[in-house]
Amino acid sequence: MGVLIVRIGNARRQPLDDLVDVHVVSVRTDSTVRRVLAAPGNIDIRFEGLNDGQPYLVKVFPTRHRPVAQFAMPLSAAPVLVQFYTPLDPAHVSTARFPEYGRVASELQRVLAVSTVEGTVGTGPELYGALTDTQRAGLFNLFAKMSGFGFDADRSVWTFVDRIYRIRPDRVFVDVQPALRDLVKGAIADERFHEVPSKLHTPPPEFAQAGSYKTADRYGNLQLTFFASQTAPLTFKVDADVDDAAGVGHTFQVLRNWATHGTTHPYDIHEILVFRQEVALPYDLA
Repeated sequence: MGVLIVRIGNARRQPLDDLVDVHVVSVRTDSTVRRVLAAPGNIDIRFEGLNDGQPYLVKVFPTRHRPVAQFAMPLSAAPVLVQFYTPLDPAHVSTARFPEYGRVASELQRVLAVSTVEGTVGTGPELYGALTDTQRAGLFNLFAKMSGFGFDADRSVWTFVDRIYRIRPDRVFVDVQPALRDLVKGAIADERFHEVPSKLHTPPPEFAQAGSYKTADRYGNLQLTFFASQTAPLTFKVDADVDDAAGVGHTFQVLRNWATHGTTHPYDIHEILVFRQEVALPYDLA
């Protein structure tokens, strides 16, 4: 008879600090053949007496994290390890811990110091303090992605951001230096960016669409949609977002009914970026 060992981690690939229900479902009969309830997520969970060489669907239902599942086939020769990683469910995030303004990266402080953001007052520390948790999370997600994409040793996407004028949980709207668009278009030849449709992005007044470009990341793509001024001098605005087309569903194998639909929560983006180790984020979720 076969044995499955279920091991569960969080987005940081650490043992899961949560309680879990685990169901082992026979693929052939669609019936639950083994189950444990309210088990600690940070210990291995062992299922014995399973049919050797037959497929099973293992489902994990944490209390505060998203449910995940994957197929497994036990073998009589040795126990089969089934490794899961599950992201926090934004609905169950109790605390988002952000750095004090003085500990924010200097390049982000540079921009906040001269930015006037829709719906808030002040600049610099006053502006930062006025942001909601989801706005801060969205801002840090985008700053990390834009800073992490380098054109050379000295210049990243963020280098060319002059001001922020709108912050949404899933995107930021910024004024950028004209040179950025040429650098992004030049990166298409290296397959670091590719052009995508921009029809869903509405230009600001007196601006026109000037192309939309997405990075080649498998998950958590950076998408930059440019808008060009219709009168001289030529200026550009950018709608920047972390596109989540693959979603937490594909990244973590989240069960379909618990995957995201529509606008992605910035805490989901946090979990994707942390799990894929693409960028270092300065805030934590608990």
